[in-house]
Amino acid sequence: MRKIILLIISLNIFNLMFSLNVDSFFKSVELVNSREEIVSFYFTNDSGRKIIIYISSFFENSLFEISYPNEISLLPYEAKKADFFVKGSKSSEGTHILTFSITVEDNLPVDSKVSKISFPIIIKIVDLNTSNMQISLDMHCDFPFISNQKNLGTFFPIQLANNSKWEIDVWGTFSLYKLSNNQLIFQKSLFQDQSINLLPHTSKEGDIFIEKYLAPEEYKIRAEIYYGYKNYFQEKYVYEKEFKITEDLYKEKNMLNINTYPDQIYIKIPKLMTPREYITTPLEFSLDVVNNDFLDINVFLDFEEEDEEQNFFNRKTNDKYLSITPNEFSIPKYQKVETKLIADYRRSNLVELSGEYYANLSLIGENNDETQVVQSKINIPITLDFGDNIYNSESNIYIKENNLLNDFYNNITIGFEIKNTGNSSVHYDIYMKKWNSTTNSQVGNKIIVKSQQSLLAEQTDEFTEKLVTELGVDKILIEVVTSKGTNPSEIIKVDNYSLKIER
Repeated sequence: MRKIILLIISLNIFNLMFSLNVDSFFKSVELVNSREEIVSFYFTNDSGRKIIIYISSFFENSLFEISYPNEISLLPYEAKKADFFVKGSKSSEGTHILTFSITVEDNLPVDSKVSKISFPIIIKIVDLNTSNMQISLDMHCDFPFISNQKNLGTFFPIQLANNSKWEIDVWGTFSLYKLSNNQLIFQKSLFQDQSINLLPHTSKEGDIFIEKYLAPEEYKIRAEIYYGYKNYFQEKYVYEKEFKITEDLYKEKNMLNINTYPDQIYIKIPKLMTPREYITTPLEFSLDVVNNDFLDINVFLDFEEEDEEQNFFNRKTNDKYLSITPNEFSIPKYQKVETKLIADYRRSNLVELSGEYYANLSLIGENNDETQVVQSKINIPITLDFGDNIYNSESNIYIKENNLLNDFYNNITIGFEIKNTGNSSVHYDIYMKKWNSTTNSQVGNKIIVKSQQSLLAEQTDEFTEKLVTELGVDKILIEVVTSKGTNPSEIIKVDNYSLKIER
């Protein structure tokens, strides 16, 4: 409810600024044991003419005694305070939202439809009875499910419900135990170590994610949840549930839960110029292979040839300068093994190597359980940076199709071609605006076409984007922002396009 009202306010801010300034559109007050409080709003007339403000309640409310001025006159550039006296009653305990209509009229002999503006202001009231606050919180956890795509692991769907009249803050921990020996398997702070706010009689749903596949056996979850309102009230709620993971959960399992840390490797190769030639030293990089599965896994590592998706062109490094050890091993369930990637370019022609070169390390995992044979493959991108980096890009953006839907709308297809013309990776962002040249203003919100898109050296991205434009939009303004691949916050260049729409 609050979000909807705040959205209404934001839509009216532009219209208000030319004549009236309000210190805030939303204020809150706490009535401890129903005592009376004053909520003040400050109105400032920013115009050179007298204006009149009328205040009225949007909805009748019998729970509170409220008094406020119904009319305020403001001379040019004058500021005044409007006090709202609020007092609770025996039945007003809880959190409430009160909305008031503010109507502004110019004191001029013109059509009132032209000179009148209306907008809402909101007061949130929290009426606290410190001797008798009964807050009820419930939690429910559905049966867990696994992911076979990205973020391999187990999800626990949870729901928290605030069944009371007060808004509350909620925080706590979620723990998972083996039922057989009460061994702690997993523990996580709820809501990313921050409390969440639940309004009265509302609920929140979410998933607790564990990166592991759980072995088929019995488990118990325990959630310790704290909830309350500021320093007035705090309680603890404990939720426990036992469940059994069966083989049926993994009937459609098509991947082993194996991962690497990090999931991509960046190595800067040092080059030192001697009187005769460039020299370098071998570099060693650690790579952890993690088994998050309940099965033992055999692992095979090798450097793969370039495929169509990688598109390294002539920036692929020679694999003879790279090695990994060990490249074959077995990982017991829930364990990890460290491997070493060695880059040795002492025998290479370092004079010809500048900018970034690329390789792909392939990991194949295979389980040891003869009753169920599953394979997984992971690609670990490798970037080798030899210095003398050139960061640059070229773009070509044009209207590919312009179809008239009716008298009011056009269906536009925009073609994009973004090319990395340097020797090192870049990121690019593309933003788009619909524009009305007559009013010289933007129509609607800015559109994010691409965000933090990576482009390797000499790669090109080509794609199209469809856009429906309304009557009055005669241009599409497009901005392409290119930044360094190693530092996305460092902008290299900005390309701007203005595409004219023909009707």
